[in-house]
Amino acid sequence: MRTHQRRPGRPSLLTPERVDAVVRASAVGAATYLAAEAAGVSRATLGRWMARGRDAAEAREEGEPGNPRDDAYVDLFRRVEAARARMATQALARVLQAGAGSLVLEERVRTYTDPVTGLDVEERQVRYLQPDWRAAAWWLTRVFPEHYGPNAKSWDEQLDAFAAGELRSERDRSGSGDLAGLAARLQAALEPAATDTRPAELP
Repeated sequence: MRTHQRRPGRPSLLTPERVDAVVRASAVGAATYLAAEAAGVSRATLGRWMARGRDAAEAREEGEPGNPRDDAYVDLFRRVEAARARMATQALARVLQAGAGSLVLEERVRTYTDPVTGLDVEERQVRYLQPDWRAAAWWLTRVFPEHYGPNAKSWDEQLDAFAAGELRSERDRSGSGDLAGLAARLQAALEPAATDTRPAELP
C-alpha cells in the first residue's frame, strides 16, 4: 500500500468546503483541472488527494485496517466517483432519449374550465425532440465497438472468419490424427524387426 505523508504541523488544504466544491464540479461533468480550480487548488494537489483516497479505499476493501488520517481523502474519492457515475448515467440516458425521440424539449400545463361540464380541466402539452439516429449510432459505436465501431466487420465477414477458423481447426485435428496414425504404423513396422533381431553371439 502506498503511504502518503505530509509535513508535520502543516495545515491541510482539504477542507469540507473544498470537498463540496470538487464534488459539485464533478457532478456536472467538469474536467479535473476545472474541479480543482473550483476548489481553489492546483490540479496536482487534487490529483494527490484523489490518489491517496483511492489507495486507502482499496486497502480497506482488501481488509487492511484504516488510518483515520485518510478518512477525508477516502470520503473525497468516493463522493467524486459517485458524482461522476451519476453524471455519466444521466448523460447516457439523454443520449438514448435523443435517439428514440423521447427527450422532452418543452412541457406546458394549461388549466381551463370545460364549457359543457363546468369542471376544471388540466391539459398537459409536451414537445419532444425529433428522433436522431446519430445519437443511437454514437452509443452503439462506443458500447459495442466490435460490432458497430469503425473497424467492425460485416455479418458476412464475421461468418467467413468463423468458417475459416472452423476449417483451420478441422485441418489441425485431421493433421494430428494423420501424424498419430503414421506414428502407430511406424511403431508396428519396427516391433517385428526388434523381436526378430537376436544379439550376436560372442566368439
